[in-house]
Amino acid sequence: MACWLYQMSVDKYSHERYRAEVWEGSVTQNWTLGTSTHKPKDILPGDLVILFFARTGAHEPGIYGWGVVTFFDSEAGEMHFRPAPPSDYLKMNPVPEARISSVIDNIRDLPQGTVWRVDDKALGQLRQRIAEHVYGIRP
Repeated sequence: MACWLYQMSVDKYSHERYRAEVWEGSVTQNWTLGTSTHKPKDILPGDLVILFFARTGAHEPGIYGWGVVTFFDSEAGEMHFRPAPPSDYLKMNPVPEARISSVIDNIRDLPQGTVWRVDDKALGQLRQRIAEHVYGIRP
């Protein structure tokens, strides 16, 4: 299983639209990988995706949820995913960007783009920050 960071831009997908359209358990369809030249071709069903609003233009940047990839078309640059708990909580109370910025900055080789592979170390750090934020679990 691979993990991917999906960077959302408020210019293309507002916080309000995300909160209204993305629900735990339902399949979210037709998410594009944008126009960036940085488009992975090896995303697979069953991979994890972490949903992140970038700080540029966002009034509440941070992690808004995560889920499981259910479909990926590399030709069309399109992904479908099923949000998983605690995504409904996170979309109303995201992990603040300030708490994860160092991890996010290490994942993105360029801040312009949509999707990046997350290595095991960064995934562990993000999982820990999510657990601390949502459940109060400290290491």
